[in-house]
Amino acid sequence: MATIRIERTNEFLNRMRNFTIYIDGEQAGTIANGETKDFTVTPGQHSVLAKIDWCTSPTLPINTGDTEIKKLKVGGFKIASPLIFTGLGILILHFLLSEIIQFNYVILLLIPVFLLLSYYLTLGRNKYLTIDETNNN
Repeated sequence: MATIRIERTNEFLNRMRNFTIYIDGEQAGTIANGETKDFTVTPGQHSVLAKIDWCTSPTLPINTGDTEIKKLKVGGFKIASPLIFTGLGILILHFLLSEIIQFNYVILLLIPVFLLLSYYLTLGRNKYLTIDETNNN
């Protein structure tokens, strides 16, 4: 039997929620933050997908040999954490500047951050998670 080993990245944004793993359209199990799990499959062509709430990853087609271990890495979209911390930094800067020099327009810098997060939660919901094959050494 072949094995698909899925490693979930350790991330801040989705820390408290489990990802559901689907192999060939059927639920294979869940994976927690920072966890690595093995899923036994038959040799051949398979499709792997990760899902959290209404958001998913793109489907990843993989081909497994008889006793091969395919290693995959799953996580949130790449710029999630920097985007959240940028938004928090803008908020802090806004409150400081509005109190010190009564400059109230820094808050407008949050508009692109909000629009990008909104995209990944609506139209880009099928790209919210990432799933990639890693080096099989």
